[in-house]
Amino acid sequence: MAKILALLLLCALSATTWASPLAVQKVLQQHRLHGFTSPGTAIVQLEALREDAGPSAPLELRAKYHNELAMLYISAENTAKTEAEIQQLGRMATAEQCDSCRYYKLIREVHWAVRRQDGPAAQRLLAQLDALPAPTDRNLVQALEYWRGGVSQTVGDHDQAIMHGLRAAKLAQEDGNPAEQIRSLNLLLLANISRRDLKLAAQFSDEAYALAEKIGFTYMKAYVRANQAWIYSLANEPEKQFQALTDALRIARSQPGMADVELINLINLAEYHGSRKDFRQAADLASEAISLAAQQGKPNAKAIAMLLLGNAQVELGDVDRGLAAMQASIALLESLDATNYVIDSTNQLANVYEKLGRDGEALSTLRKATALKEAAITEERDKVVSAAQEKFSAERKDHEIERLSLENARHDAEVVARTWQQWLWASAAVAFALGGVLLIQLLNRTRSRNRLLENKNAALSEQSVLDPLTSAFNRRYCHVLMGQQEALIAARSNDRKQKPCVGLMLLDIDYFKLVNDSLGHAGGDAVLVEIAQRLQDLVRQHDTVVRWGGEEFVLVLPSTAPAGMLVLVERVLNVVGNKPVMVDDKQVKVTVSVGCAAFPLFPGQSWEDALQVADSAMYIAKARGRNRAVCVMHVDPEAQATLMRGDLAAADDAGQVVLEIVEGPQ
Repeated sequence: MAKILALLLLCALSATTWASPLAVQKVLQQHRLHGFTSPGTAIVQLEALREDAGPSAPLELRAKYHNELAMLYISAENTAKTEAEIQQLGRMATAEQCDSCRYYKLIREVHWAVRRQDGPAAQRLLAQLDALPAPTDRNLVQALEYWRGGVSQTVGDHDQAIMHGLRAAKLAQEDGNPAEQIRSLNLLLLANISRRDLKLAAQFSDEAYALAEKIGFTYMKAYVRANQAWIYSLANEPEKQFQALTDALRIARSQPGMADVELINLINLAEYHGSRKDFRQAADLASEAISLAAQQGKPNAKAIAMLLLGNAQVELGDVDRGLAAMQASIALLESLDATNYVIDSTNQLANVYEKLGRDGEALSTLRKATALKEAAITEERDKVVSAAQEKFSAERKDHEIERLSLENARHDAEVVARTWQQWLWASAAVAFALGGVLLIQLLNRTRSRNRLLENKNAALSEQSVLDPLTSAFNRRYCHVLMGQQEALIAARSNDRKQKPCVGLMLLDIDYFKLVNDSLGHAGGDAVLVEIAQRLQDLVRQHDTVVRWGGEEFVLVLPSTAPAGMLVLVERVLNVVGNKPVMVDDKQVKVTVSVGCAAFPLFPGQSWEDALQVADSAMYIAKARGRNRAVCVMHVDPEAQATLMRGDLAAADDAGQVVLEIVEGPQ
C-alpha cells in the first residue's frame, strides 16, 4: 500500500514538474479562490513548479510566483528563503524593468517588517511604496490598501487600520478574491478588538470564519478562530473562549507547517487555565510553549510563556523556581526592547511579591514598572509631537512649492506677453516704413492670433479645472477653492457674531464595481455622469460639486453649518437613491454613502484634515450598512488630538463627538 501511495505521489509530482506555466497559474488562482491548508503544504506545492516559473515563463507570471512564495515563507517565518525571494523580485525589477516586481518586493518587505512587529521599519518601507506611481493593477491596489492598514495596526493607529481594511475588503470582494477578503476581514476584527468595539469585531470575525470555512482556507480558519477566543476573553465569556482556543489548536495541529498558530494557542490556553486557577494545566501548556518557541526561534513568545510558567509555579508552591522564571522572562524581554511587555511583566511580578508578603520587593518592582511606563509615555508623546511637526513642515513645503510654481508660471506668462508686445511694436515700426497696407495686414494677423490664443487659453483653463467625463470640477480645482476658503476663514476668525465655516460632504457610490461588471465601463461612466448632474441640479449656485476620484464626489458648501448639512444630505440621499439611472434601457438602482464634516472643526485645523474626518465618517456609513450618511454635528475641545490622527471612531467611542446618521431611501 505504501509503495502504491509513493508511486501515485511520484506520478503527481512528475505531472506537475512537466506541466506548462499554466500549472503555476492554476495554483496561484487556487490560492486566490481557496487559500491553502498551511504555508508548509503550499510551499511544497509551489516549489515543485519552480522550473515552470523559470526565465522562459511570462514575466508577469514569474513576478506573481515569487511574490506568492515570499508571502508563504514569511508566514512560515523562514528568514533565509524570504530574503532570497525578495532579492529575486529586486533583480527582476532592475534587470527586466518589471514594475510589478518593484511593488511586490516592497510589499513583502513591509509584510516581513509587520510580521516582526517592527513598526518604524514598516513605516519607512511603506513610505517608499507610496512614493511609487499609483499602480493600475487592482490586485496591487488592494494589496497596498491592506498593508497600509497592517502598518497602521502595527503602530497603534487602529482607526486608520479600519479605514484601509474596509477599502481592502471592498476591493477584494469586488475582484472576486475571497482569500484576500478573509485577510482584510481579519485585519478589521483585530483593529476593532484594539479599539474594544467587540460587537463589530465579532461581526467581522464571524464573516471571516464563515468565508474561510466555505472556501477551505484552513490556515486562516485557525487564525480567525484564535482571534475569536480573544474577543470572548474580553467579553468575559470563558466557555466560548475555551472552545475557540481548543478549536484553533486542533486546526493548527491537523496540518503540517502551522507551528506558529499552535504556539499562539498554547500560550493563550496556558493563560486561560491560569485565569481559571488550574495552575497545573497552565504550567504544562506553558512548558510545551517554551519548547516550541525555542524550536521556532521566537524569543518574545518564549519570554511570555516563561512568565506564565513562573506564575503557575509560584501558585503551585514552587516559589523560588517560579520567581526565577519570571525574572528571567523580564530580562529576556528587556534584551529585546519589548517595552510594553516589560511593563506588564514587571507589574505582574510586583503583584506576585505582594501576594507572597514580600512588600519591599513588591514596592521596588512597582516603582520600576511605574518609571518604565512614564518613560514610555514621554517617548510616545515626543514621537507624536515630532510626527506632527514633520507633517506641518511637509505641508508648508508643499504649499511653498505650489506658490513658487504659480509665481513662475505668472512670470513666464509676463515674459511671453512682453516678448509679443516688443515684437509687435518692432514689426509696426517696420510696417510704417514699408507702408500702411502692410501695417493693417500685420495688425489683422496679430488680432487673429491673439483671439486664437485667448480661445486656446480659455479651453485650457476649463480643461485644467473640470473633470472631462462628468463636467464636475476636478480635484485640482478643489485644492485651489479650499485654499481660498481657508484664507477667508482665517481672515474672519475674529468674527464673534458668526463663525465662518465650509460644509464638506464626501460621497461614494455603493457597489460601483458591480455596475461596471454588469454594464461595462461605459455603463459605469453613464452612472457617474448622471449622478454628477443630479448633484449639480440640487446644490446652490455658490456650492461646488467635485469629482474627487473614481466613484467619489465632494460637495463644497460655503457657509453651511452641520445643521444645514443634515438637511441637505437627506436630499442628496433621496435625489440619488429614489430614481434609478437609465443605462441602455436598463434601470440601475444607485445609492451612496456619505460623510459630512464642517471645516474647521477646531481652530487651526487644515481643510485636508477636515476632509479626512468626512472620509472617516463615510467609511463608518459604509460599515453600518451603506445608503446612509454619517454627519459630525459637534466636537468637544478634547477631541482635537484624536481627530488630528484621523481617529473619528475613537473620538465617538470616547464621547468627544456627536454623530448623526441619516438613512437613505429603502
